[in-house]
Amino acid sequence: MSNTKTRIISGIVLLLLVVGCIISGPKATLFFIGIIGFLVIDELITNFYIQRRNSKKYFLAQVFYITGYTFFNFYQISQSSFSFWNSAGIVLNVLLLGYLFLVYKKSEMLLTVFRATSWLTGLVVLIPLLCLSYIIHFDNWRLFLVGLFILNFMVDTAAYFTGKKFGKHKLWESVSPKKTIEGALGGVFFSVLSTYYFWKTYISEVTPFMIVFFTLVACSSQVGDLVQSKLKRQFDIKDSSSLIPGHGGVYDRVDSLLFVAPFYAFFLMANFQ
Repeated sequence: MSNTKTRIISGIVLLLLVVGCIISGPKATLFFIGIIGFLVIDELITNFYIQRRNSKKYFLAQVFYITGYTFFNFYQISQSSFSFWNSAGIVLNVLLLGYLFLVYKKSEMLLTVFRATSWLTGLVVLIPLLCLSYIIHFDNWRLFLVGLFILNFMVDTAAYFTGKKFGKHKLWESVSPKKTIEGALGGVFFSVLSTYYFWKTYISEVTPFMIVFFTLVACSSQVGDLVQSKLKRQFDIKDSSSLIPGHGGVYDRVDSLLFVAPFYAFFLMANFQ
């Protein structure tokens, strides 16, 4: 079976799983999002940092994440708490942008720092996951969540097929050799177009400001993917794991989602809270 067919089949299975959780209700969806964070931490520590699951740093990272995710989603559910985490998500993204554009070469010192502070992975993953889970606490959470998924994942899907068909000019070859400018533009265009029609049909009228916002988030989705690609080159790995056939690992699948979640959550907080 070709990689494209494997990728499509895996994508359909993942889609059905997500739809099933959303239909089941907020608790099932929160649990599903929580599992995503757990698996991302697992992949980062074991495959990027090459540390064992029985190490103290792995244990601390997972305990920190699970405790924080559970506390703020089931016990301390407040506007002020999520406002803090959404702001923290924006700050984290600024730091990741600095890493992407300012760190030009593979740094052994940076690798050493990452591995020495791997227990902080729990916090680094917790921040965007709380931004994502914040959406579940809205009354209209199903539509808002689906809107985010369309906006984010359509970029990757459309970029893949557009790039495969029309891609000729490399986007940033040293970071992500397969990405093309044509694919990136196609991904953003179809993402914004799909989100526009979904939002207009099921949520509310779409203003020019919202179109600009959708475009920026779609572009941010590409940036999130580039951040992960650079991290993989920093650690000399191809995929975060082989858990999802045709896609790699969980982090490979949600890298852009983790990056755009703080922006989207901030947008919802400012306009729909």
